[in-house]
Amino acid sequence: MSTSDCQPADLIVPAESEVVSNRQIGPGWYVLRLREESIAQRSEPGMFVQVLCSDGESFDPLLRRPFSVYCTDKENGTYDILYTTVGRGTRWMAALPEPENGEPPEKVDVLGPLGNTFSTPGADETVYLVGGGVGVAPLYFLALRLLALPSPPKIHFCMGARPGEFLQGIEDFRKLPIETHVATNDGTEGFHGFVTDLFVELWQKDEAGGKARVYGCGPQGMNESLRNLSVENSLACEICLESMMGCGFGICFGCVAPIRKDADSDFINRRICWEGPVFNSTLLCPGIEG
Repeated sequence: MSTSDCQPADLIVPAESEVVSNRQIGPGWYVLRLREESIAQRSEPGMFVQVLCSDGESFDPLLRRPFSVYCTDKENGTYDILYTTVGRGTRWMAALPEPENGEPPEKVDVLGPLGNTFSTPGADETVYLVGGGVGVAPLYFLALRLLALPSPPKIHFCMGARPGEFLQGIEDFRKLPIETHVATNDGTEGFHGFVTDLFVELWQKDEAGGKARVYGCGPQGMNESLRNLSVENSLACEICLESMMGCGFGICFGCVAPIRKDADSDFINRRICWEGPVFNSTLLCPGIEG
């Protein structure tokens, strides 16, 4: 599936996912593992799920919350969600109990997988994964898929963080056979500066002559900087946009952003949930949201 593909409408049905584990990995950060065969089998890097963060009776909060798929285990029918507690919905998720003493597992109403996925790099390309915040989630899933290719590419993962911020997921990345780098604004850990500056330094030093493919997902400022860098330097780049969503499958138009359909078209409002969330950087408007 390429960045232009969407999920068929007949596959968009809610499914009850069983809670397998709900592991706290740092202050306010968790990895929720759910079991649902269909979602685990169909999920691809960049895709997301919409979680109903209530008991199904109170519907408070009313709207589902979108989360990128962090990874899957198709053999066991499970998928993981990386999340941080920022409001009522994620606090509800953090309180989900793990099954104990043979008790039936808690069930969560989940819609998905939704959206499109990243393209596959060329065999001669060096891959740069550039992320920050919860944006590292789809990049970890992508790293796993790229490493499973018959001839895996060389991969650099570049993570940006604010001073003193917890480096969510970094230990998972460090367990992979890839180059892992960290950038902090004040240099307290790793590179001193923005993660996009770190990426540029690594790319310029690369002995392969600069033939690179970039995949990004993070805060709006990072996404915009990465978009500008890739366009100005004619770098192949795809960016996974994050946005608040209502429905998650293109009906409500609550997550639109000005994005071209192709290189020759004008900017029009396109749905991040349906036409995206992964877009070629050349199609994104300067000052992109998400």
